[in-house]
Amino acid sequence: MLPEGFKTINLDNHNNSEIQRSVLDRTEREYDRVLNFVANHEGAVSPPDIRTYKGFMEFLGRNLKGRLSKGKAPVLSTLDGMRRDLDAGLARWRDYHVPEHVSTTVREWMKKDLKRLLHIPDIQMSRDGFSRNDLRIVQKYLWCEDSYEYRGVYPERSRVELSVSMLLYCFTSARTGEVYESTARRSLAREYDGSEVEKNLSAAVMAACYKHFHLSIEWIGGEVMLVLNYDRDYLKGFWRKQQSDLPIHGFYEKYTEETPLLLNLLTFFLPLASADRAFRDYESVDEILDRVDLLGATLKEGDQKSVDIIHFKPDILSTPVFRPRDEQNIAASTGRSRGADAFGKMFAALGHRAGYPDNITVRACRRSALMEADKDHSETARMKFSGQSKRDTFGKSYAHRVVEVDGAASFLGIKSRRDHIENNRSMGARRNPQLYQSLPAKEEHKFQNREDIVRLDSEIQVLKERLVNLNNEDVRSFRQQRRHLETQRQRLYLDELARLRRDQPRRPELTPDSFERTLFHYTRKVMPERNLLAEILPHAAELRSPTGRMALRTLEDICSQMGSTCYLSSITPVDGKCLCGEAIENADNFAQLCVECDLWCNDAGKWTKHCEEHLSDSHKLLRCDPIMFRNAPVKAGLCPFCLGEEIMGPCRRMTQYLDRSDWYSHIQSHLSHEALSGMFHCRHPACHEDFQSLADLECHLRDIHYYNPLRGKKRALEPKLLQLFIPY
Repeated sequence: MLPEGFKTINLDNHNNSEIQRSVLDRTEREYDRVLNFVANHEGAVSPPDIRTYKGFMEFLGRNLKGRLSKGKAPVLSTLDGMRRDLDAGLARWRDYHVPEHVSTTVREWMKKDLKRLLHIPDIQMSRDGFSRNDLRIVQKYLWCEDSYEYRGVYPERSRVELSVSMLLYCFTSARTGEVYESTARRSLAREYDGSEVEKNLSAAVMAACYKHFHLSIEWIGGEVMLVLNYDRDYLKGFWRKQQSDLPIHGFYEKYTEETPLLLNLLTFFLPLASADRAFRDYESVDEILDRVDLLGATLKEGDQKSVDIIHFKPDILSTPVFRPRDEQNIAASTGRSRGADAFGKMFAALGHRAGYPDNITVRACRRSALMEADKDHSETARMKFSGQSKRDTFGKSYAHRVVEVDGAASFLGIKSRRDHIENNRSMGARRNPQLYQSLPAKEEHKFQNREDIVRLDSEIQVLKERLVNLNNEDVRSFRQQRRHLETQRQRLYLDELARLRRDQPRRPELTPDSFERTLFHYTRKVMPERNLLAEILPHAAELRSPTGRMALRTLEDICSQMGSTCYLSSITPVDGKCLCGEAIENADNFAQLCVECDLWCNDAGKWTKHCEEHLSDSHKLLRCDPIMFRNAPVKAGLCPFCLGEEIMGPCRRMTQYLDRSDWYSHIQSHLSHEALSGMFHCRHPACHEDFQSLADLECHLRDIHYYNPLRGKKRALEPKLLQLFIPY
């Protein structure tokens, strides 16, 4: 008899059928895809026998292209994953479980016979990690040397977002699609029940949003400080996990040791959020820091450790922190997140500019974070930190082959070393500070004359000519064809560049001068905010110190700063009028501007002495090309031939060119057999290298002195401005 109040149920509403583990729709489609092989191949039997299984694996190996193998047959691990898909599909749809002896036979056959039959390369995904030293190198490069111009409404905001992302990935071991929106997560959201509007909304916000961050003021180690918590809600397989299984990561304002500002997540997150006007009760980061200072000065530590909560505005909680370029202004946000693929390309490109020949990936950050966590924490803590549910995942997929044990020290019973282990586990082991950013001149000439490149160039040119006379309906098709060919050409160029990078020798002796030759060395003079950040971010300071506050204010400014025209301080407009349009009056009517130093000289004798000072330190004049940045001249062009002609006098040797066409034409006038008198050596005072031919000399000028051909006709500068740079 049932207890009072309990109701009976109808067992006819249920059956005895087994419920298989739930999988996503896209996983089921993978099962269907592999099962089609068995259905569409003559002689294949179902359920598959060993012969059919072998045929299936050969079919995949011959028809699919691998990523690691650069378009050749997929590696064995990829093929084995598809074999498992077939096993799972058979079990799910045909209720057939492949016998263990069949699976074993096929696996062993793949390792030897299939590998030999299809010439499968014996390569694996790199297990090198993005170590703490790599993080320091890349962050320092990003803020102190990188001159790359990011696109978007607020170009420098992308730099701040990149720093936040790097630190977030390294400090949390998150996967790419947990912070940025991945294609897989978008399709996953659309598999949930609900209306089309709900599906699209879910797909748009499955990335790090403001609702996943919680900022508070707490007592930490006897001090009042800011604490930021991040909820990792989008783990792999999060849809089958309980809320308690999802990790929360905490970050704090002050480290226990002195650490550079650029390694603190809050250094970049607070200005980013403040620029979005995300805080409910505060208008700026300074107001938040003032509040922390006030509470620290008036409160005494007690049992209540959480002092105050800093709330985000309710209407922006579901807004992604990292948005597409055209939605960087939060008022224009439609709820979309920047794609994980876009971030991955941006991250890899930064690594190449910083000297890493291999792509820096989020997986490398995750791998390094887990290896560090494995040293000092329990297995349970590491699994919670990583979001993994299987104990053997770390050992199989993340542990590096360079062993943790210092064998010599262990055997001899002496104190062990760790630096060599850390060095060889990191991507920095192959870093080259002088890494090629483009093909050297000789190699580019070879590349341009390759048969496949000549053919592609001809086809692109034909399409360009045909586009001129087409109507609007046909233009789109031809433009798509042209873009396809240009993408193919660019891919071939990058493949050739990657090949040269692998064999590029290191020259450590050139490292001290590398900073002098970066483009940022010249452009920083017209970017006061970037110039200031390059000086203070590498140094250790607290966020609430004067230095820290200055950095935060500057970062907050550049997050909402549109890309615009810059000016040298010496030619900044005065009262809305261009300085070059005004008469300069002095005793002898002389005026000359040194673009390199951003300095006016109104005396001919002082100008001569100034030129002599530059010539006495000629190794800093190796780069000779004129540089314009955001329409501002940041470096004047110099002639490597004139620089070495002592008979000309200091002023003429230091003739400055702002118009690239004039500069290029002038250097060309030196490049003839008559002008060179048959002697093909570099005349630059810091060079004097000898060459066998004029072609070799031109290649040297391009690689060392940046004598690059014009890439298109540029707008000429105003004649009055050009007159300022003509030597007296």
